Amino acid sequence: MSIVDTPPTARERRRQRTREDLVEAAIRLIEADGVEVVTIERLVDEAGLARATVYAHFPDGRDGVLRAAYDRAGQDLLLRASGAAASASTWSERILAYARTMIEFSASPTLGRFYSLSGPALVGFRDGGGAGTQGYRARLDAELGAARDAGEIRADADPASLAILLSSSLRDAGITAAHHPDSVERLVGAVGQILDGLRVRS
Repeated sequence: MSIVDTPPTARERRRQRTREDLVEAAIRLIEADGVEVVTIERLVDEAGLARATVYAHFPDGRDGVLRAAYDRAGQDLLLRASGAAASASTWSERILAYARTMIEFSASPTLGRFYSLSGPALVGFRDGGGAGTQGYRARLDAELGAARDAGEIRADADPASLAILLSSSLRDAGITAAHHPDSVERLVGAVGQILDGLRVRS
């Protein structure tokens, strides 16, 4: 017997919409002026909601909203990177598109800086990383696996391990880009050199 998901009630949909409104308000504030301006008062004003509503959805207040905003930023980053990779024609170009999107995003002074620097400190360690990291690893693993199966990278390559190493390196590259936006092209170029080293030589 299969279990059929019951559709959310109108109340549940309103609750989810209110939560999303708060997260979107936090992201708008971060994009405009940085994470430092995100206070309960600013969230209430930006979202047009009562102060009590914030705590009803996020009992730990500002920190809870910012954690949710961090996850949303990771999901949006992954969506943007997937779009950029979709127009590439080779496995290495697709991975480089993921890398460039992450590094350029991290170099932006507001939301990218939040995602790369203050967000991880706020969220804390998560086994396997957040939504962005997990998504990146899955996409890189798939690209590398397909390239290995097609004989384009070494037959003994381990896509899952390479994906972990690459995604972790991209996080560190993002941190560097957040501190030094002028390093973006050098970092993207270095990723290209790593990928070049994986290719099978004819």
